[in-house]
Amino acid sequence: MSFNIRNIREISNEPQTKFINQLAKKLSKFLTEQEVEKLEGKEDIYSNAEDVESIIKHHTFGSTKYFDFQTMYYPPVEPDGDKVTCWVKGDNIGGTVNDISGFANHGTVNGDPILVDGAPFDYGIHTGGNKSIALRFNRPTSSLENQEYIIIPDAVNLGINGIATGMSYFIRFKLGSIVEQNGWGRTLFEKVDDNTPDNAIRVLVADTGRITVRIKRGGTQYNSQTAASTIAAGTVYEVFITYAVSGNITHVYVNNVDKTLSDPGTSTNWHGDLSNHDLAIFARGVFSDNGRVYGDLYDYMIYREKVVSAAEVGYHFTNKWTIGNIAYGHVLVSDYWATYVEPAQAAYTTTGYTTVGYNT
Repeated sequence: MSFNIRNIREISNEPQTKFINQLAKKLSKFLTEQEVEKLEGKEDIYSNAEDVESIIKHHTFGSTKYFDFQTMYYPPVEPDGDKVTCWVKGDNIGGTVNDISGFANHGTVNGDPILVDGAPFDYGIHTGGNKSIALRFNRPTSSLENQEYIIIPDAVNLGINGIATGMSYFIRFKLGSIVEQNGWGRTLFEKVDDNTPDNAIRVLVADTGRITVRIKRGGTQYNSQTAASTIAAGTVYEVFITYAVSGNITHVYVNNVDKTLSDPGTSTNWHGDLSNHDLAIFARGVFSDNGRVYGDLYDYMIYREKVVSAAEVGYHFTNKWTIGNIAYGHVLVSDYWATYVEPAQAAYTTTGYTTVGYNT
């Protein structure tokens, strides 16, 4: 179908109408010039329209897998629908990171983090392409540097308040810098459960490379720190932090090593608005403008009412997925898929070839 746009409203040839039309054009031009003169820059425009920003991000990450149909796979402990109350992975750049624990503790992604190749870390589920990916926060080239973090809304099953046995936390990360951000150590995660707070946790990396853990339960604070140079920029770390109610004992395992801990002394260091009880990852609480992490997030997990044992930490470090005793590369990953790659077949040679039994 075609039509002439002139036919929609054709200007009359009647002299008076043509005169009025021309007069309206001149008046409109005159008024526009007056408005333009008011502008500081003549390239500016007036508009009542709503500004809309949009962006398209394109990534070329790809992984392949050769299935030999002989490898045995075994289901992991997590998610278990009980102790693991939160498990988020740095594997997407949408507005939300999904909680794959089954407890729907989904996180909101703030800022503009990007996906990056997680090398050299290898989950053991790919045989080709990218062996892992991670979500990079607060890169120096970001227009939202030091405004990027994850917030998970407050929930009873995320907090220390009311526990009887203990808590365990797992985080896999790589830092781009350990230099203090705006005067504060880089906070891996923090959560307060009440306004005082009487129940809270904050884990940070100091500029000395120490991991500092501050746990507060029932109004009493327990403080622990590793030795200096435990953490360095540019290295992937797998860290388990466990806290047992019995004896109020904290352990910090770094890459399957149970670190010797010392007491750094009590300090509050909680975020400013203590009425907000959300869990913050890579930030010192909601809206804090200091202690942000420049680095990559792979995984973050909470085991509530479970003190993960040293043996279980070792199993997880071996297979990269679960505290169950499963070998590397044998963990059954739900909803996983990858392109099937057929290995190259050996080329035909005449070595050992005979005509016995050969029929043309």
